[in-house]
Amino acid sequence: MPAVPLPFLTFVILLMLLTKVCLQRGSGYRSTATFIAGCALLVLMSALRWQFDALYLRQIQSIVAIALPPLAWRCFARLTERSGRQKVAICLIPSAIALGLNLVAPATTDAVLMALYVGYGCTLIGTAYQGPDAFIFSRLNDAGPAARMAFLAGSFLCFSGLTDLAIAVDFSFYQGHQAPQLVALSQAILLPFICLAIIYNGKNVPPDEGIPAIEPQNNSEALALLCQRVEARLCEQSLYLSPDLTLNTLARRMGIPARQISQAVNQTQGCNVSQWINRFRIHHAQRQLLATDASVTEIMLEAGFATKSNFNREFTRISGMSPTEYRRSAEEALTPAVETRPSRQQGADGYRCG
Repeated sequence: MPAVPLPFLTFVILLMLLTKVCLQRGSGYRSTATFIAGCALLVLMSALRWQFDALYLRQIQSIVAIALPPLAWRCFARLTERSGRQKVAICLIPSAIALGLNLVAPATTDAVLMALYVGYGCTLIGTAYQGPDAFIFSRLNDAGPAARMAFLAGSFLCFSGLTDLAIAVDFSFYQGHQAPQLVALSQAILLPFICLAIIYNGKNVPPDEGIPAIEPQNNSEALALLCQRVEARLCEQSLYLSPDLTLNTLARRMGIPARQISQAVNQTQGCNVSQWINRFRIHHAQRQLLATDASVTEIMLEAGFATKSNFNREFTRISGMSPTEYRRSAEEALTPAVETRPSRQQGADGYRCG
């Protein structure tokens, strides 16, 4: 039937993504591989179901479809500060209820799937709206992309839930004539993109334990002092130069909960922790551009950036010019530039390292 080639193509794409993840074996790859394998199984069961319409195929398809939203959510939740119990509860309770309803009242399956996909999708979108600081186990270079990928994955899940609604309406009014095409098209559009969002949601660093609980601080003076403490540690140990730095690592070094550091930086610096750390990195890069003959790429890596696009974007945002332009503009007066250019930026940002 006309819907078969599209599921087959989607299935092949998912297998390629699964192979990529398994070969790279990056941090958290098991969760990602499990989700992609589940997507591939769902596509296969959907194609077989519309070909043979066997009861057991429909049941397997429903079970796999129920499992995918919590698996997608878990791939991003591992980067956040939610406790292990919270993650398990959010993963298991809604899916267990959905599975029970599927077995006891099969007629509710479409409505249950729609609620499940939209619910987890909205949860991911809500996490993304908390900003990069919500992903405390993601490297600071990857925290921004992780938030954007969480938003995209959540949007795709919500759209998938609306697709389930369209399929239910098709069965109610048109005897399901368009259902195979709707299923095949939605899976071809959504599943590979959700998988890509999960694959590129940022690398995580294993969580550190032993951070003591500290009473929340809302006083602006206390938050400013806390920010100064963190800044002093960053400068003393040059922590900002590490490309693997995470908000959780910084919190462990300071013995302060990540949420308090995020609150202090947001309220006193007017930006998130990732952007704040990038200011130190760019200030370091500015000094290196003026004091050495190293290439821009070498300076970028030394400053703790992982990609040139991110380095150029942040350098331009903070300095008002590209790294090459910054170096060229200082060639005629190197020593004054070293003293004045960074100081002017430091005065605006309220910090100074080096």
